[in-house]
Amino acid sequence: MRKYDVNDVIIVGAGPAGAIASKTCAEKGLRTLLLEKERMPRLKLCGGAVSTSALSHLDFGIKDNLIERECYGERVHFKNYQIEVRRKSRMGILVSRDKFDAYIVSKAVDAGVELHDGEKVTSITPKQSRIVVETNKEKYNAKVVIGADGVNSTVSKYVRDSYKPDELGLCIGAEIPASNEAVDEYIDTAVDMHYGISKFGYGWVFPKEKHFSVGVGGILYSMKNPRNIFMTFLKNLGFSTDVVTHAHLIPSGGYDREVCSDRIILVGDAAGFVDPFSGEGIKYAFVSGKLAAERVVVSYENDDFSKQALDSYKGLCYNSFGENLKYSLRLTKLMNKYPDIFFRLLSSNKMVLDKWLGVPAEGMEYKEYIKWLIPRVPYFMLKTLLHF
Repeated sequence: MRKYDVNDVIIVGAGPAGAIASKTCAEKGLRTLLLEKERMPRLKLCGGAVSTSALSHLDFGIKDNLIERECYGERVHFKNYQIEVRRKSRMGILVSRDKFDAYIVSKAVDAGVELHDGEKVTSITPKQSRIVVETNKEKYNAKVVIGADGVNSTVSKYVRDSYKPDELGLCIGAEIPASNEAVDEYIDTAVDMHYGISKFGYGWVFPKEKHFSVGVGGILYSMKNPRNIFMTFLKNLGFSTDVVTHAHLIPSGGYDREVCSDRIILVGDAAGFVDPFSGEGIKYAFVSGKLAAERVVVSYENDDFSKQALDSYKGLCYNSFGENLKYSLRLTKLMNKYPDIFFRLLSSNKMVLDKWLGVPAEGMEYKEYIKWLIPRVPYFMLKTLLHF
């Protein structure tokens, strides 16, 4: 690509949101440049659970060799309570994010996207008829930029203020080697969730191919000594503490945030589209990436990339999943305000847990789950008290 050539669209960040956004733009005939600061495949700290609901938003299948485990259930712990629920249908898959993300990017490249990995964006300058994107290697022009560069987004700085401390979560985790036999014996085709470990968060153990993905996440201000919290978690589970840890921030969804400015749209984590209860972001990355691309196509046809034109994207996101994230935030705050009621129910009542599993497995709305749960809380609590 020659310096100063004008692209139709530049996407910054080659995670799931950026990959789907760029793939959709290219399929619609737009000249599309995808910039990624790391070399693909790149390390990505994540439990690697991709829900069936998230996968339903892809128009292509996931290769079998990327699926390290299939998930059919969940085991939940809270204090001395523990239950496990299995479902007949698959709830999701467990993957390694470096390989999973690289595969989705390969689909974008197949669609005609020009990928420049190992190239970090340093500045963005909106002009009257274009937007200039400067990297550590080159300078590019485009009609519009889609910011898919995560929680520490460079692009978002040109749209809104940074996340507030109480809108951020911190995750710390490690990969723990184990034989497949040991993984099967521990949990096999389910995920292991531990509530009460941190505020607005949980600990997890996910089975993978010859290893476990183990981590703890919580609201940033409550994670004063994250490594100590994580090491205590490992010790209590009987895992070795001689591990290499990685930590990263995630945004909490459900808040009303600006996601557009002139010639700029934010998607995925950069936009704050993450489930505040489960921490799931991949589903909303897929959906917002596609919606942003479709909005860009309309702007390209009308030659109107103003904030006023692009703002319809925010409404599309709200109609698709925004209300759901708001109800998830309400549920998260309620459960953390009364943990001994709600997490106790989740870890001691199979009906409560099975109903909740409909969210990742079937895309059930949080509003529906809350309407089902709240009227039943007194009955379930009485039943639990009498049982124990």
